[in-house]
Amino acid sequence: MPAKETEGKIGYSFDTELSNSDILSMLGELPDACCIFKVLTDPFGTVKDMLFLFANEKYAQLTGFSTAELIGSTFYTTVNNQDEDWIKFSYQAAILRQSSINRSYNTQHNLWLEFWAVPVYQKGFCAYIIHDVTAAKRDEDIKDLQSNTNKLVIECAKAGSTSDFAKGIKRVLRLIGQTLEADRVYVVRNDGNRVVDRHEWISKSSSADLPPKKIFEKYDLISSWNRQLKGKSFYIMHDTSPIAEVQPEMYNEYLAGKCSRYAISVLKDKDERIGFLVADNFSNELRLDIGEVMETVSVFLAAQIKNHELNQELRFIGGHDALTGLGNRYALNQQLALLKEMSVPVGVCYTDINSLKSINDGQGHEAGDNLIRNTAYLFGSIFKKKFCYRFGGDEFIALVPEVSEDKFAEMVEKFKLKVRDVAIAVGWEWIEVSADVNKAIKLADEEMYKDKARYYKSHERRHVNNT
Repeated sequence: MPAKETEGKIGYSFDTELSNSDILSMLGELPDACCIFKVLTDPFGTVKDMLFLFANEKYAQLTGFSTAELIGSTFYTTVNNQDEDWIKFSYQAAILRQSSINRSYNTQHNLWLEFWAVPVYQKGFCAYIIHDVTAAKRDEDIKDLQSNTNKLVIECAKAGSTSDFAKGIKRVLRLIGQTLEADRVYVVRNDGNRVVDRHEWISKSSSADLPPKKIFEKYDLISSWNRQLKGKSFYIMHDTSPIAEVQPEMYNEYLAGKCSRYAISVLKDKDERIGFLVADNFSNELRLDIGEVMETVSVFLAAQIKNHELNQELRFIGGHDALTGLGNRYALNQQLALLKEMSVPVGVCYTDINSLKSINDGQGHEAGDNLIRNTAYLFGSIFKKKFCYRFGGDEFIALVPEVSEDKFAEMVEKFKLKVRDVAIAVGWEWIEVSADVNKAIKLADEEMYKDKARYYKSHERRHVNNT
């Protein structure tokens, strides 16, 4: 019968005859692995195995058998890398006549394979077409990993963007710790090999606390981390057990049963290493780049720490006297406003250095400044520096809240003994209710001037108003 051609440039015949061998030949030349099964069922219709009716060379290579060995054999007697899902998908395709597409990892060949299970011929038969998607899966994993990494970095940046430094850094550490499934994540702020400050997050499921500061100093962990980093900004210790051989004491006290692996990232201010971000016992199955996360987060953590320290320094300068380090008049007014709102006992001690002008004139202002500094140090050591203020050239005042009258009297006497080699005038007052603090200051001031007058009278010096 003559072939019926369609109109157009490309024609085809409706009645081209293809033999079984032609069809098998085409299947054999497919670029993907392919096989055809007849499912084998028990009397209840449950699929127990599959009989190979066809397998091309590419499929045979995946199994390690030749096509001749496969055809006529069953799936379970020939395929080593068996997957029970194949039974399920074969049942769906051969019995239920439903197609499915799935993906699995072949451990034998280290490949990701995508397979189509499709019904063929009639009920009880199905075919598999298997495509190597390893490269595509790798690209997907890389994109997924980068996406997860970027997401965590952005979340950390948002969490740390707050005026409350301590709260912000705690949020960042918690985010990192929970995402990395770590036992603890912490920041160590150091000055050389000395630990200055630490911030930490510890998982609720972890019983191991952060090593105390003495451990850092005892084993000089800062130097140890720097040796491991070898000038780089990130390092992972995948297994801490070898440390037991070289530093057994440190391992037993600091690592054994507490830290099996850790990651370290350097915090830098320009070229200076100012600290470390550390994650202990993080998960080994992370779908993100832990190095990129920790290094990136370390950059803005370092910036936040330096900004916080600068703000603290500026705040300190704004409320403290530059020569003595005691609170200044601004800080004194702040404390007075606070005490007026409270109802607690408070002790007030007023002191003034006698004959400071004569010392400045006779020995120079440097000697006068040293006398002020030394007196302020003794004053702060007795009444606690945070309660002491310098509000005049040689005048100091202490406002000590929540102290008994007897205790405060002892403090005053102790101060007088400590400065017995320095000519000073002292006046003090104690009140039970701090709301009346201004009255107590006035009384203490009057007592101080009486003491000063007694000093000048006994030393036959100039009048008190000329000091």
